[in-house]
Amino acid sequence: MFPGGKLLILQPCSWLPFLQRWRASGNSHGHPPTERGDQPCCLGRSGFSRVDRIYRVGGVQAIAALAYGTESILKVDKIVGPGNQYVATAKRLVYGEVDIDMVAGPSEIVIVSDESTPSSFVAADLISQAEHDEMALAILMTSSEAFGREVKKEVERQLSSLKRRKVASASLHRRGAILIVKNLEQAIRLVNRIAPEHLELAVSKPLSLMKRVKHAGAVFLGSHTPEAIGDYMAGPNHILPTAGTARFSSPLGVEDFIKGLT
Repeated sequence: MFPGGKLLILQPCSWLPFLQRWRASGNSHGHPPTERGDQPCCLGRSGFSRVDRIYRVGGVQAIAALAYGTESILKVDKIVGPGNQYVATAKRLVYGEVDIDMVAGPSEIVIVSDESTPSSFVAADLISQAEHDEMALAILMTSSEAFGREVKKEVERQLSSLKRRKVASASLHRRGAILIVKNLEQAIRLVNRIAPEHLELAVSKPLSLMKRVKHAGAVFLGSHTPEAIGDYMAGPNHILPTAGTARFSSPLGVEDFIKGLT
């Protein structure tokens, strides 16, 4: 499944098929939402990854077609890739008939930042996830109240010119927060409790802080590594655990396409 109902996220078009090709045999089928399926960027990346077939059908109907087969769509053994709440529910229902990667929820980002990162960078990264969905989670943790207030003002400024302002504003109102912590150590303790899908360590010494991170889907280090690069180009994949499931599960990887015998 290639996402794109609200926003076209290109990264799965490249790396999902590549992971499957690397360590597994069989065919790879792409299913972008109908309105996105003929976009050159999606087709080009799918061709690069040697996708065998692309069907212009997405959503729950694609999940059903893949799980049970139709006259024109072959039944498959495994369905992977993100989608909205309806796609996630459909994947849960067909699990057992086919294998799935995970049941993923709305996008999440937690940013731990000191004052070494420009407030405009942090605000943009919060918005980059908030604009995905009205139920997306966007949280900043900082030990500086002044910096937190500065980021809040910058978020408001950037929202004023955002095309998806309505979606991002709803997300930030419902599930957005700026948390003032005592220090960065307390922030990491909170991070490990939340176990976010995306974690940004926008601090001056991210590697030392990374050593304390136990639970997160993908971690982006430093002020110049925004999470958005994971949506569009950084690999090896961007299918990540959400809703706290990073406490006990891992991102999709080549091992998910290997079946052993005992």
